Amino acid sequence: MTFQITAPAAYVPQTAIAFAAPEGAALVSDNSPLPISEPSYRGARPIALDTPFASARAIAVIAQGPGNVAFRFGDASTIAVPVAVGLTVLPFAATQIVAAGTTAPATFHALV
Repeated sequence: MTFQITAPAAYVPQTAIAFAAPEGAALVSDNSPLPISEPSYRGARPIALDTPFASARAIAVIAQGPGNVAFRFGDASTIAVPVAVGLTVLPFAATQIVAAGTTAPATFHALV
């Protein structure tokens, strides 16, 4: 049986969904079920303000006070986002945390 998938699809058959595997995309099946969450992060690299870094899967912000964090991306665009006290994990593939625009007292880590 064949299903035509349109966006947004109200129903997508499981056999039409693929997710990343170490050897490439893997179709969903009984032997390879649809994952229920993202894989865990394998490491964390500290990030210094205004120092370019290799983009990662996410950025961990550990804020000691509220404020904004300014991120620069590979295409040179920037965005400042508000953070609260505590841990915030942002799914950003940023390449720099810009001091100008960052007002939150925080430490930063690239999660890989």
